[in-house]
Amino acid sequence: MENLEHTLDVARLVIGLLATVVVLGFAAKRVLWLTKLISSGQKLGDERGRKDDLARRFLNQNKEVFAQSKLLKWSIPGIAHFFTMWGFFVLASVYLEAYGVLFDPKFAIPFVGHWAVLGFLQDFFALAVLAGIIVFAIIRLTKNPDTIGRESRFYGSHNGGAWEILIMIFLVILTYAIFRGAAVNVLGEHFPYQNGAFFSDGMAALLAPLGHTANVWIETIALLAHIGVMLVFLLIVLHSKHLHIGLAPINVTFKRLPDGLGPLLPMEYQGEPIDFDDPAEDAVFGRGRIEDFTWKANLDMSTCTECGRCQSQCPAWNTGKPLSPKLVMMNLRDHLFAKAPYIIEGKPMPEAGSVDFATLGDSLHGHGVPEDGFARIEGSGPEQALRPLVGTAEQGGVIDPDVLWSCTNCGACVEQCPVDIEHIDHIVDMRRYQVMVESEFPGELGVLFKNLELKGNPGARTPKNAPPGSTSWTSTSRSTAKTWTVSRGSSTCSGWAAPGRMRTAPKRPPRPSLNCSPPPG
Repeated sequence: MENLEHTLDVARLVIGLLATVVVLGFAAKRVLWLTKLISSGQKLGDERGRKDDLARRFLNQNKEVFAQSKLLKWSIPGIAHFFTMWGFFVLASVYLEAYGVLFDPKFAIPFVGHWAVLGFLQDFFALAVLAGIIVFAIIRLTKNPDTIGRESRFYGSHNGGAWEILIMIFLVILTYAIFRGAAVNVLGEHFPYQNGAFFSDGMAALLAPLGHTANVWIETIALLAHIGVMLVFLLIVLHSKHLHIGLAPINVTFKRLPDGLGPLLPMEYQGEPIDFDDPAEDAVFGRGRIEDFTWKANLDMSTCTECGRCQSQCPAWNTGKPLSPKLVMMNLRDHLFAKAPYIIEGKPMPEAGSVDFATLGDSLHGHGVPEDGFARIEGSGPEQALRPLVGTAEQGGVIDPDVLWSCTNCGACVEQCPVDIEHIDHIVDMRRYQVMVESEFPGELGVLFKNLELKGNPGARTPKNAPPGSTSWTSTSRSTAKTWTVSRGSSTCSGWAAPGRMRTAPKRPPRPSLNCSPPPG
């Protein structure tokens, strides 16, 4: 028996370390690729503004990431996610023990490795994670988009990948339970937690009738399986929407303060504000290609969890419009990743006009739904490299114009997002390019733009007593607008509130227009 145990100890050490080295090599390569791709975005004009007030940023990170403050706004899934996340933090100590056991079957974590409370917490959170994934599975089944369609917040998400992750988490807990139960039987009094590890003791009782030799084999196989599941899980995370496990804390840290619902950001190119009186010849107004987005936008795209909270709260989506903030971020991310060979890997761009998008049709692939623009063209071929960022199905666009112009800028998506994605900024930047470069916008906006140009306001209202040609506003009459200036945080905001009228039919007064800018200096 001692020879068998020694042979198994050597075998599992070699297999475990070899598998770890190989997987970590692939994981490191993927992390470097992701870092290069995300950082390939343009600089922000206010780089320091994303990295200032570090104490406040880290406090907010602790509140949103570790305390799960945004997720807990939705009680049941929030609680399930809270225990699942903290379960993995606690179970990290189990993986530390697992690698220690590869070298010494009697290994215990220094200082705390024999504390009964640690054994209890490990077992408690293992069961809490199991309960959490059962809750997630029930939510996925009851909110199945195949059954309820657009009413599901998972409509358009990579739902197969979500089930894959739930299965992997279940395997983590299953291999943990079998390994710990067999270890109790094999080690006896040398098992680190003689008290407290109630779940491990229960599993030991189930495995004890199999005998000592069987438990020795089971412990070795379950140990290698436990490590193997974790390594496969790592690779899946790095190639799926579950990138948020590593990116969410970073994205939350670099969010706009106090939140992403403040004034719109100024139009910039390569980190510098655009001078509209004398713009640089190569300046791009807004975002017309995926390469035009900033590194923070790339980080937003990569962090999206596809949870669908933004989609469920979007007034455009809930009134039958094609806009889903979730699908916008997913489409941008998938396009960014598919075009990565041309952006960071040196693959030569195909010749402009070499692809006839009209002949490709609007075919959907994989998880594609009609509102999913990216699914029109998949892969990293010439079609992906040349397709427009915004365009119809016939043009091969990533984002459909109807999607882009359905947004009301209400900010519900930003408010709901648990990882602080700033959807509005990216939608507005794409709109800016469409208006100022492509001159493509809904016909209804033509009148508004003309009124702004001629009268200085969208309603084409002119004060009674204003001189001919004047567009100034006073507060002397109920039929005129009022101008005002207020302070909002560190910004100065000026605006107008005017009675509205469309043609001759009376209309409700529009909401005040607000224009904010940071104070001089």
